[in-house]
Amino acid sequence: MSSAFQASLEGGLSRITQGQPLEVAYGSQVTLRNVLSKPLPCWLHSHKTNYPIRYENGRGSSHQQQVTCYPFKDINNWWIVKDPGKQELVVSSPPRPVRHGDTVQLLHGMTSRLLNTHDVAAPMSPHSQEVSCYIDFNISMPAQNLWRVEIVNRESEREIWKTILSEVRLVHVNTTAVL
Repeated sequence: MSSAFQASLEGGLSRITQGQPLEVAYGSQVTLRNVLSKPLPCWLHSHKTNYPIRYENGRGSSHQQQVTCYPFKDINNWWIVKDPGKQELVVSSPPRPVRHGDTVQLLHGMTSRLLNTHDVAAPMSPHSQEVSCYIDFNISMPAQNLWRVEIVNRESEREIWKTILSEVRLVHVNTTAVL
């Protein structure tokens, strides 16, 4: 069942979402669900575990914090939408909504690390890029943690990111990889 359908039901998700903002603003805490993943939809997830320095097949990794797609609701699925030009991690008053085309950073709520990707092969799909949360190991791998918000089901070019209703793609600014 889609989140929009669940939110329309009496009780359950509608009790949780009642009174919540209808738009995502800078500083918002969000979970991001990939409805196209197979066999089950899953949430963008991270935890305090790093990729190994070398995978079992001998390929190297970034040794950064792991990011996965997790099929269950979990506290490690929470992210804060951050304005890259500001330090604040809270919603301002009045809230500044995130719009189609905006560049954001996503800060993992439990580890305070920024969502990152770079030209390192992914562990399960070597033809794809590894997605991680950036750890500054003081080596020659700079952070690449800027993402452009694309609202797929938008009605205008400056559409505001709506909670539950917007279908969002995150495009990595440096590499154009899509999350």
